[in-house]
Amino acid sequence: MKKLFSLRSFLTWLILLLAMGALVMGLKDGILDVQDAAFFPVAAFAVTLAYLLGFGASSPRRVWIIVLVSGFLFAIIESARLIEPFKLIIRAIPPFERDLLLWFLERDSPEAVFPDTSIFLMQFTELTHRANTFFTLIFSASLKRPMLREFIWDMPILLCAAWAGWKTSRHNQTFLALAPALVLQTYILEYTGKDLFSLQLAIFTLIMLIGVNQKWNFTSRDTEGNSKTARETYSAILILSIALTLGAGFMPSISIREVAQKLSRKDDVGKALGLDKASAQAYVISGATGLPRQHLIGLSPTLAKTVMFTVQTGELAPTENSITNEAIPRHYWRWLTYDIYNGQGWSTSPVEGMPYSANESILQKTDDSYSVIHQQVEKSFSEDSRMYWTGLLATADQPFNVNWRTQPPNEADMLGVITETKSYQADSFELNVNANQLRASSLDYPTGISETYLTLPDTVPQRVRDLAESLTANAANPYDKAKAIERYLRTYPYSLDVTPPAPNQDVADYFLFELKKGYCDYYATSMVVMARSVGLPARLVIGYANGIYNARSAQYVIREADAHSWVEIYFTEVGWVEFEPTAGQLELTLPDDFSGVDDSFVPIIPSAPLRESNDFVKLGRFPEPNIFIPLIALAVVILFAGLWFLRVQGLLRSHETVASIYGYIYYHGKKIYKDAPINETPTIFSAKLRARLRSGYEWLAPAPDEIRFLTDLYLQETYSAHPVSKDERRRAIRVWQKLFWRLLYAQFKRM
Repeated sequence: MKKLFSLRSFLTWLILLLAMGALVMGLKDGILDVQDAAFFPVAAFAVTLAYLLGFGASSPRRVWIIVLVSGFLFAIIESARLIEPFKLIIRAIPPFERDLLLWFLERDSPEAVFPDTSIFLMQFTELTHRANTFFTLIFSASLKRPMLREFIWDMPILLCAAWAGWKTSRHNQTFLALAPALVLQTYILEYTGKDLFSLQLAIFTLIMLIGVNQKWNFTSRDTEGNSKTARETYSAILILSIALTLGAGFMPSISIREVAQKLSRKDDVGKALGLDKASAQAYVISGATGLPRQHLIGLSPTLAKTVMFTVQTGELAPTENSITNEAIPRHYWRWLTYDIYNGQGWSTSPVEGMPYSANESILQKTDDSYSVIHQQVEKSFSEDSRMYWTGLLATADQPFNVNWRTQPPNEADMLGVITETKSYQADSFELNVNANQLRASSLDYPTGISETYLTLPDTVPQRVRDLAESLTANAANPYDKAKAIERYLRTYPYSLDVTPPAPNQDVADYFLFELKKGYCDYYATSMVVMARSVGLPARLVIGYANGIYNARSAQYVIREADAHSWVEIYFTEVGWVEFEPTAGQLELTLPDDFSGVDDSFVPIIPSAPLRESNDFVKLGRFPEPNIFIPLIALAVVILFAGLWFLRVQGLLRSHETVASIYGYIYYHGKKIYKDAPINETPTIFSAKLRARLRSGYEWLAPAPDEIRFLTDLYLQETYSAHPVSKDERRRAIRVWQKLFWRLLYAQFKRM
């Protein structure tokens, strides 16, 4: 077995860390939305702990229990992002202790103020919120969430890292140590078709590890020549490893693609775990069916409160109170726009991705009917690549990519926009129009609009078309027709407790005539279908509703529960206008004209009162009291504290000799037989201790015989020519496990 404190051991540890870094690099290349995942700290922790424990004499079972349990907890802490609050709490402790000492010394002074504890309350609230969110994701088993996906992938990383550290230090089997990590990395890279550089790096670490741990025939004497030979050998190993790795990179490799292809038929599993097969514009779902917001059904209350992003528009100034008397401008924060309805759901026409640099304009303001809205957006999750905006996007201060169905200068029509930045500023145009302008709009639409947005599948039942005709029979213009459909749909009750339609049943027909209740997708889909039935170009938009307005920070706080779908209808010489058919949302109203109305009119909603909040609550997140997570944390702390106590007291130690057991008998016996002389022999100490344990307590009755047995066995091991057998040692451990509790009980009774 190698020595722990040696050059070879240190180099081996560094190479293992490099191997884990290569594994993590490969996983991040091949798995979606885990670029910010803390895979490497988990791998480094597991490989280091297993490597160090491998040098000891602990049994394999004990080592693996320690590594897996501690690694599992470490993975939870990293995946739930609990490290940062813990760091802030630790940093706040020294200044708090200083302030507490000053307060204690000056407590009689009227100017003495107890130290501020808000930082601890703030971080405890943040810890509770993050832990609660994480465990909610665990119990919901929603693999679409990057946080849960990261935790799931932490498990194979933990196992591969622990195996590598253990096999290297305990068994010196370097190839077997890295084999599982190499197999996992190779399969993922083959499955996803990603670059193989990380695999070359992994092969390099394998060659290095084999070379460093090879038993070279150096002389056993510690001479200068021997040290020089060792350094030269390790240098040669490094050069040879690099050469072999580079050579392997340029030569045709042995592929396991056939195996990967067989396994890749399990695409549902691959997608759930986030394996990212190389594809352009992953968020384009052309040809997909289903309702865009269907995943929100059954969303837990905790996830529903998750803040997705915040927006500041500068339209209103911050106030000191959480409630404002001013009318709050109402906005929809859009993400995707769908144009194709197939009877069962929505998809998009072919799109073309177009990259734009920061501050590059994609649209120009053409007339005064549009006002410029400036938005400062801060997303909560760095893995969220979506761009949110209101109205018509004009430009952004960060690079972004637009997926166009039709590019300007024609009737600009986009699917959506992506950006890799977590925060950005965007300018967009919002339409300022009144009802009379829309009533005067012509029914003569551009060819591109009518060909795309008046199309319905032949499978739409006639009764849906008949209903639309009857609702709009008395309406003489496009706007009144749209409002008639909207008003009718808003009479249907809003509900998330819905049963999906049959596989081949039309969604709009199902909602209008059978379900007669539903959520935003059903309302919006039905309005688009009926609008197209009566000759109104319409499309479905998904994104987020207005959210809650925080008057103190003058920002909109948008949660997952605000996810929404709405309708836009095209009016000639005006453009796309928003409509709100969902009963669960406030109705969108427009003035008949602008007489007496500010030229910068925008739809408004009443001031929404916010819960009174403490200053330390971030982004409006108000976690509900939840004692479940603190209880789990407390139970874990108590468990580890108990295990530590039992180990310190001698119960859980690995007793290789009877002398080790006797040492703890003496340790506990001194607390019962307190006046024992230092030079007292084991026989006399044992006899006097047994005398003190003879009492009326029935449970202590076997203790004297157990002490006599262990003392005699200790004397035999120490002084006799006949060694203690394995069976006697095993029996000694069993006897000690019983005697331990009797001695603790005796101490408790203060005998």
